[in-house]
Amino acid sequence: MTKNYMIYPLKTMRITQSYHGETSHLLHWDQNANYRDYPIDDGGNDGGTDPIYCPCDEMQVTAIRGLGNRSITNTIWLVSTSAVVAPTFTDIAFMCLTHSNDQDLSKIKVGDIFKRGEIICHEGSDGATSNHIHLVAGKGYCDNWIENSNHKWVMKGEALPPEDVFFLDRSFTKEAFGGFLPWVELPKTLNYLGNPVEREATSSQLEVVVTSLRARKDPSLQGEILGYIQPGIYTYTDVIEADNYRWYRIESYWIAYQEGWINILPKTDPVEETKPEESSPRLIFTCEKSGKYLIYLEKGAKLYLE
Repeated sequence: MTKNYMIYPLKTMRITQSYHGETSHLLHWDQNANYRDYPIDDGGNDGGTDPIYCPCDEMQVTAIRGLGNRSITNTIWLVSTSAVVAPTFTDIAFMCLTHSNDQDLSKIKVGDIFKRGEIICHEGSDGATSNHIHLVAGKGYCDNWIENSNHKWVMKGEALPPEDVFFLDRSFTKEAFGGFLPWVELPKTLNYLGNPVEREATSSQLEVVVTSLRARKDPSLQGEILGYIQPGIYTYTDVIEADNYRWYRIESYWIAYQEGWINILPKTDPVEETKPEESSPRLIFTCEKSGKYLIYLEKGAKLYLE
């Protein structure tokens, strides 16, 4: 069974400020009497606005604040829809992203769901002097912030140091600078299944277009997860409606349909060749004196005399 690993959500890790150190977000947690979080700032590639990707199988937006309000820094909250495997726990996880610009967050609304590897938003400079993302993560649910005894606004919930929440997948993230944090490497790569085939118009087929579509043993959200389906074209053999999804059977796996995940390739019936009608012999004339007659036959026609 493939595990729902929580991986670091940027392709370039370049931490410019951490939750400890001389230039840091130390007051978010140090010696405060109540609420704390452990933020890092990641600048990604210098001079750009790197995307932030969904770090697990699925995350849902629980809150957005600051959009269009200059007195509140833009922040988006997301929570996993199922338990993730993190370096220090297996449970629901949250992630909060701060500083994305209005034109970026205006495309998102509460309730939106992102799949693993999909872009959520980008680094920005809303409430900041340069492009970066202020990242906080933890265990459990989160949709708000709260002021602590150090007079810092922190994410409400069980926030944890980011290295306790995210694995570092070096096949996905380049570590330009890890902020001297003890990152844990992803224990194994994702398990991809399936053998794509060529398009065959006379077969019932579909095309998987995402890399995060789960392959299950049974057509149900409770079905055992066997891995992820390799993108490509497949011939399907059965279709079932269950758990508010349409499920397609490909090879020995079941996959759930949703627009944007799968393209259905309609089957087209072969055009039947129409055989030309056999020409009937035509009587041309009869000789009155001899009684003989002439019959004209089309090429290939047959004449039967009785």
